[in-house]
Amino acid sequence: MKKKVLDLFKILAFLAVLCVCILGAIVLVRRNDSSYKYKPFFEQAKKGNIDILFMGSSHVINGLDPVMLYRDYGYTSYNMGGHGSVMQATYWELIEALDYCTPKWVVVDAYMLEKNYRYLDVMEENATDSDKNVAIEQLHLNMDAWPLNKLKIAAVKDLIQDKEIQKQFLFDFMVYHSRWNELTEDDYKAVFGKENVTSRFGSEMRKEVELTPALFPDPQPGQELSEHTVGAEYLMKIIDECQRRGIGVLVTYLPFCATTEDKIAANTAGTIAGMYGAPYLNMLNMGIIDIYTDLNDPGHLNITGAAKVTDFIGRWLSENGDLVDHRDGGMDHGDGVSGSYDEAVEAARLEDVEFILNPTDLYAELEMLSLDDVSSVVYLNQGSGSFADDEVKRLVSSISGTDKIYQVAGPYICIKDVGSGAVYEAGDGEMIDGAPTGLGTLVYQPVEQLFRFLYAKEDESFNYMYDDEHIYDDVRIIVYDKDSGEVLARKYYITYGGRYKED
Repeated sequence: MKKKVLDLFKILAFLAVLCVCILGAIVLVRRNDSSYKYKPFFEQAKKGNIDILFMGSSHVINGLDPVMLYRDYGYTSYNMGGHGSVMQATYWELIEALDYCTPKWVVVDAYMLEKNYRYLDVMEENATDSDKNVAIEQLHLNMDAWPLNKLKIAAVKDLIQDKEIQKQFLFDFMVYHSRWNELTEDDYKAVFGKENVTSRFGSEMRKEVELTPALFPDPQPGQELSEHTVGAEYLMKIIDECQRRGIGVLVTYLPFCATTEDKIAANTAGTIAGMYGAPYLNMLNMGIIDIYTDLNDPGHLNITGAAKVTDFIGRWLSENGDLVDHRDGGMDHGDGVSGSYDEAVEAARLEDVEFILNPTDLYAELEMLSLDDVSSVVYLNQGSGSFADDEVKRLVSSISGTDKIYQVAGPYICIKDVGSGAVYEAGDGEMIDGAPTGLGTLVYQPVEQLFRFLYAKEDESFNYMYDDEHIYDDVRIIVYDKDSGEVLARKYYITYGGRYKED
């Protein structure tokens, strides 16, 4: 009898170990992009911390930053946007999310409203196999993180026609079981729940500058889509679902280099929102962004564009949203919400500063300096080709907040002291006599061509502009800490083949 009990125990122990190994293998080989994006969502939703959900495509991922929104307004949000998400994918992602939280507001972007196909593995008649494969691949970002249940089964069946492809979403081990040779350290961390996750609550901030944005003709006034599309149908379902649940819904069309067809779709989105009495913000023609400084590529915002759009949404919500400011540790409201969001604000700041200290190019460097994470000195040398570079001048103007850069022939200097909120500029033969900054009380004085004084009255022996090795460089940048005044970096750029390279 004892032997039978012992044998049974061994069998059960073996089966338990086998199950653990199988589950571990499933977690190990699963591509963790979806977990990277949504794990913090589950954590914040469980705590009841999410007041706003941002829904839509990559335009939303790159265009709305929950960290900036919390930092400036105290509103807690999560960016649920999915790369390539058409409206039906956005609808199901919303339904999944509402199974875990009840936000006060849903902000849904209507990009791709004109898409008129039901299934992502079928698409339009002229769709290539590559198009379909990309759409299916992108859907994994939206779907993999959600547990297998009736809701997920319904979503997959509504989005994918082919039953074999449906299985890839319902049992994703089928897709990822062969990833053994692709595994990284982060995959092994995932087995123990220690994988890397998004630091910006689902958003992804891009930090390049589109130098040649495209412009497209406007449609006829009031022109709308000629047919009722699948995208339109699912936008209606999203609005209806929110209103049935008593959730405020704001429809948007975020800015980018919109084609004529995009602009027509934006008009249609406004009509649909109006049918339900839902507020609508068509940002294509509101002048919120500068397409010459605020785009990462023609279709997506960069971080400065996202900052402007996020601020615009924040102001709208502050006037219309009836939301709680959760900052200051939640002490004003006793909600204890702010801890993780405060940490995210600091993490995002450090991430941005790291990029400023190690930029990809001059344009990205100037773009980031306008965000006020650090203080800076930007100097354009006499005779520099930068004075003929409209993009550089636009970005410098974004830093200074003035158009003085357009009024001088060179040299030019801009001192932006974020700690005090002061900006000092001088061009051509002008000087700056005693500017209080984190570096000290600065004096800038042109002496002769290619030689300038920039020193603090507290230590006149040290010239920040003296550097024989870089005397001919086109652009010089000094980055210093906005609080301590510590010099963090010196950057030098020279023109090279019509572009700039760091010297």
